[in-house]
Amino acid sequence: MKEFRLDKLDMEILEILEEDCSLTYSEVAKKVNGNMWTVRDRINLLKSRGVLEKCKGILNYNKMGFSCKALIFLNANPLKLNELVSFLRGEKNVKSLMIISGSERIIVSIVGETCIDIRNYIQKELTKFDVEIKQFNIVLEEPIK
Repeated sequence: MKEFRLDKLDMEILEILEEDCSLTYSEVAKKVNGNMWTVRDRINLLKSRGVLEKCKGILNYNKMGFSCKALIFLNANPLKLNELVSFLRGEKNVKSLMIISGSERIIVSIVGETCIDIRNYIQKELTKFDVEIKQFNIVLEEPIK
């Protein structure tokens, strides 16, 4: 099978969708000075190749009643890591989960109505998985999303 490579048009389409994934094929085509059908075909190809995985909205959690967003850096018992990840995937207030290198192995982004709610969540739910909380940081501002 021929190796798949992104070209200039693919990159332009991806940059536009990364900025606003709600645009129609026609709107994207106008921005790249291209044909709507070509843009549609490229987007479908990018999806089928796994380059474009999904399109998500950027939410304003404050306006949704969540006044606190936090990043939790933690380590987990390796024997319970898969169980922890599966659990966190199902939690509506967990917004992202990253497994990283370094002394803190997991970063969880979470929202709550208050920061005390997040703290209580950690004490009630995360302690079940034999985790060690290394850092608990409140997000003050997100100038780039």
